[in-house]
Amino acid sequence: MSVTESSSQHYEQILITGANRNVGAHLAHRFIDDGYAVIAQYRSHTDEIERLAARGAQLVQGEFGDRDSCLAIAQRIGAVVSGLRAIVHNASAFAPTRSTPTDAADQFQAFFEVHMLAPYLLNTSLAPLMTGSAATPADIVHITDIHADRPVSEYDVYCATKAGLQSLALSQAKRLAPAIKVNVIQPGPLSFEAWHDPACREAIIADTPLRRTGTPEHVYRAIAAIMGNDFQTGAVIAVDGGRRLGG
Repeated sequence: MSVTESSSQHYEQILITGANRNVGAHLAHRFIDDGYAVIAQYRSHTDEIERLAARGAQLVQGEFGDRDSCLAIAQRIGAVVSGLRAIVHNASAFAPTRSTPTDAADQFQAFFEVHMLAPYLLNTSLAPLMTGSAATPADIVHITDIHADRPVSEYDVYCATKAGLQSLALSQAKRLAPAIKVNVIQPGPLSFEAWHDPACREAIIADTPLRRTGTPEHVYRAIAAIMGNDFQTGAVIAVDGGRRLGG
């Protein structure tokens, strides 16, 4: 059952950040399928953005680069909001930690802005525009990573800022209740990057009890379940095929 089928409210707005590819694009299309009006934030133009525009998504372009750019994006989103049902913080930066302290420091700042500063400023700016109430709360979903709890040394900057995003979600679950629920989804292996060689890919799958990678559809289903449950906030939900448990 879709979210829309389980609710009497149709055509409310859902904001999805990082909607120009992969998980974000899939989520945007699926929520359009469900009858929601999607606001798609994106950094760079892609074919998926063209397809979302053709389906009626409202597009907000911008890069989460610093305080002012994050606030400017929040302001542009606010200008098109009429009734915001949910925010999905999907925008992400992922790479191994750079080798020199100076480069790693620059990377840390960039990852902090995407994973922590932007979600904080969007939540605080847009919460007054959300349609939730104590009886029917709205939703904010932070997409982190199973490695927010199981950090990997080669990706310590990424893991640390994803852990910060997760902590932010839990504190805001307290702050924004009861009109807004805030929950966390921790994806496991969904896809591989170019630097993952075949041996690395095989090892990751072997270390996943369900012995396969997931898909963006699995993330969508987890978000739909959260939105359909009005008595769940502050939850951290792994969508990882059991990878956090090991093989």
